[in-house]
Amino acid sequence: MSVQPGKAADGKAKVVDPANVAANLRDLTVHLHRGNAAEAKIIAAQAAEQLQEIIQSGVEPEGILMGKAQQTMFAIEEVRIMLSQDDVNGALAAARDAAKEWRVK
Repeated sequence: MSVQPGKAADGKAKVVDPANVAANLRDLTVHLHRGNAAEAKIIAAQAAEQLQEIIQSGVEPEGILMGKAQQTMFAIEEVRIMLSQDDVNGALAAARDAAKEWRVK
């Protein structure tokens, strides 16, 4: 029996581990702080993909995780926009906002 991407072996949707999102946001901030925009773009894309999976999963709609994912996605999109404009300092500020959004309880 093969497992489709995004699905657990029992066929239910697999939710992204919030700890993995937090780790990506931490890595994103570190790379931006070091001025490594190329790696930051890759990490921002991965974080956006993880957040999108959470948003599309339908797990606890209107729930805390869903709200955090949506708010964090706005900040990640800002990071991506700033990076496309070669504004590493602006991207760093937005990445810090994303990390803060993700930590909000």
